[in-house]
Amino acid sequence: MAVAMELIRTRKSRLSMDLAPLIDVVFQLLVFFMLTSTFAQPAMKLILPKATVTDLAQKETIVISIDKQGEIFLNNRPTTFDSLKSDLQEVIKKYDDPSVHVKGDRDMPYKFFVQVMDVAKQAGATHVLIVHQGKTGR
Repeated sequence: MAVAMELIRTRKSRLSMDLAPLIDVVFQLLVFFMLTSTFAQPAMKLILPKATVTDLAQKETIVISIDKQGEIFLNNRPTTFDSLKSDLQEVIKKYDDPSVHVKGDRDMPYKFFVQVMDVAKQAGATHVLIVHQGKTGR
């Protein structure tokens, strides 16, 4: 009688890649791009009505202009930095909710711009806007 001897071989485990984390990452990227593409283009396309500028809108706008030498103009009237606050307070009193627009020469020192913005806030301006020239030159 011959006894057959059986050899027990250990099974080698196969290497496999777990796809769950990869699927999670791809899903999150998909959600991210879907959300950002929604915000990039508005869902509704509107054709807005056109309006002409009325005198009322221009009257409630206060313009402070500064040239490159630092000379200040309040509504096209020359003024000094020392008297700007009091002059501006007088003009602001005349309107309910005026907006102050600051125009500055592109070669003007930055410190003049900051000082005028600070004085406008101290004078009681609630809206201080920076005026710039558009690409079309208007």
